[in-house]
Amino acid sequence: MTPEIKKGKYIYYHCTGYSGDCDNVYVREESLSELLGDVVKQVYIDREQVEDIRTALLASQKDKVDYHKSSVQALQDREKHLVQLIDRAYEDKLSGSVTEDLWNRKSAAWENELANVRLQQRAHQGANSNYYEFGVQILELANKAYSLFLQQESHEKRRLLNTLLSNCTFYRGTLCPTYKTPFDILAKGSSFESKRGRRGSNSRPPT
Repeated sequence: MTPEIKKGKYIYYHCTGYSGDCDNVYVREESLSELLGDVVKQVYIDREQVEDIRTALLASQKDKVDYHKSSVQALQDREKHLVQLIDRAYEDKLSGSVTEDLWNRKSAAWENELANVRLQQRAHQGANSNYYEFGVQILELANKAYSLFLQQESHEKRRLLNTLLSNCTFYRGTLCPTYKTPFDILAKGSSFESKRGRRGSNSRPPT
């Protein structure tokens, strides 16, 4: 969509016509902003939910860190053992108690395993185990996104929308947003709670 000034002061958005003529309607900037605000509001989670998920993330973070530490320790122990085997076998080869053929076969197998063990160590040490902070940032954004949107300037709103959405289409007064992960999950949850609330308010009390 592209903006166009009407009567010298009102801004309306309309289809660019890039793909040809369409039957879409013009929408005033203020109305479009309200529609986008409703889109942002869909990812909201309240403070109690933020704290509950934060606690779960922290526990999960600890489990993940403990797993990486124990895995690295086991790999380091195996690495040390393999080095000892290679050193001992080499001494046996020098003393003549181990044949050249046996040394070549065993040392090659140990060296291959040693390389694999060291590769696994680097993978564990380089793993992103600090997803707790990233998760909390997402939760805090979901909690504050709508209030931020109401206060922000146009360029800041655009940046917020780019964070939340991968795509958003407008057709004859209706916006169809496509949320990025994990905001799509939060939006689905918000929609479910809204529908359940409406059903609950309209339902008849049990007899």
